[in-house]
Amino acid sequence: MINTTLLISLISLTFLSIITPGPSNLIVMSSSALFGWRRTIPLFLGISSGSALMVSASVYGLGAVIETWPWLLIAIKLFGAAWLTNMSIQFLNKGLSNSSKKQGVTQSSSIRPFRFYEGIFMQWANPKAIIVALTIAASFIDVSETPFQSLMIILGIFIVIGIPTASVWLFLGNLVNKTVTDEKYAKKFNLIMGGSILLTAIMILMA
Repeated sequence: MINTTLLISLISLTFLSIITPGPSNLIVMSSSALFGWRRTIPLFLGISSGSALMVSASVYGLGAVIETWPWLLIAIKLFGAAWLTNMSIQFLNKGLSNSSKKQGVTQSSSIRPFRFYEGIFMQWANPKAIIVALTIAASFIDVSETPFQSLMIILGIFIVIGIPTASVWLFLGNLVNKTVTDEKYAKKFNLIMGGSILLTAIMILMA
């Protein structure tokens, strides 16, 4: 039997936590503005899959693992921040480049959207996202009679409510993409992309 009160709370929390601005949303929007929504879909699905895997792991013992080896969160924090900082530097370098137009075309081709697996890793490299997943698992494990049923309900709400809500950021970035085609704007969005990724790295270190 489903706990209706917990279910309503889960729906509300899912919507509010995803619609509000955050590092992942900023990166998705910046990527969509720079590359278009179609080329950003792998990143978007990667982040969504990473979140779903994290919640699943939390229901089945991730919290116990971290409690046993708390240094894992510190290692994840340092490694994730270093990886994201390296990515941000690449975008910032392109945005600050003063090379010729021909060189600029060559350089811009070396900048690519995040891949699917990088979206997954982005979530798992973020200790704050891990803590949120642990909180959701702990708070809503009793939404149904068994942990498996509760997990299915949590993931179902995430798919039905969370993914459509998160896609708002994907298409907001695409609206910007349609309005800017000039090379100077591409440089600006390289800077925005680099800044968004760097912000994520900083938030990881502060988590």
